[in-house]
Amino acid sequence: MVSSMSNLLVILLVILGYLLKRLNIVRMELTDSMIRLVFYVFLPATLFYSLIQLELKTELLLLPLAGIFVASSCYAVAYLIRNPFRMEKKTEGSFLITSGMMNQGLFMYPFFLTYLGTNGLSYVAFYDIGQAFLGLTLGYYIAIKYGNRVAKAENVLKNMLGFPSLWAFSFALLVNYLGFYSSIGTIIPLIEVLHNCTTPLIMLSLGIFLEPRIKKPNAMLGVIFIRFVFAMGIAILFSLLFNLDELGRITVLIASTAPPAMLTLVYAVEEKLDVDFTSELLSICICIGLIYTPLLFALL
Repeated sequence: MVSSMSNLLVILLVILGYLLKRLNIVRMELTDSMIRLVFYVFLPATLFYSLIQLELKTELLLLPLAGIFVASSCYAVAYLIRNPFRMEKKTEGSFLITSGMMNQGLFMYPFFLTYLGTNGLSYVAFYDIGQAFLGLTLGYYIAIKYGNRVAKAENVLKNMLGFPSLWAFSFALLVNYLGFYSSIGTIIPLIEVLHNCTTPLIMLSLGIFLEPRIKKPNAMLGVIFIRFVFAMGIAILFSLLFNLDELGRITVLIASTAPPAMLTLVYAVEEKLDVDFTSELLSICICIGLIYTPLLFALL
């Protein structure tokens, strides 16, 4: 387990990003560019670097199944409890997608990398594939439906195939399985440099993005309960049912309690859902996650 100093450095990067914004050294708009860089360049590099030498074993296949199981349960319970909150249609759409879509790449990956190294990151990447598949299909469909646009199968497929981490994951596994590591040795140093930039860029971006305000508190509390409490219960159930090994158990339990995905904000903007609710909810959940996640690593 990593020292408390390593965890402190991760948190300090978030605080630094927030202070840079408050001191008007950087603007909020910079977050969009930084997150796009991470999303399209640095995160795929980190995934590739972590997976190309991972020991592949059949137990890893349980992790994407866990991601699907937990995410689908969260979507289902959010749908079942939505009516008592008496939300507008656009807010209800945001409520549903933020309940089911999890922020692995732009939140959990740095923590897993810090605490468990590239092996732990590889495990959470396998988990992420399952929940991301649902987010890119079911989550996107929900956003379109609540945004009053016709949901077409080709649009959902295009959205899924445009996800860069999916391609990095697939290519890395192919290189690993075929034993081509030595053949790409010349580009590994470049990939490693990009990989080493991922955590600082993500945490600085989160700090710049943070703008915690409470809007529609009842609906926010509903999402917070689903993401941090209900999801943990479902993750525990899955771990017991499939008797996961230690690293698999830690991965499923912690990854399942990730804050809502940043992609939910993109969907909210594109489909004209409740952008303010989504943005402010993300900020609050990130703040909770910055405390909750290190505690889980310490306890588990």
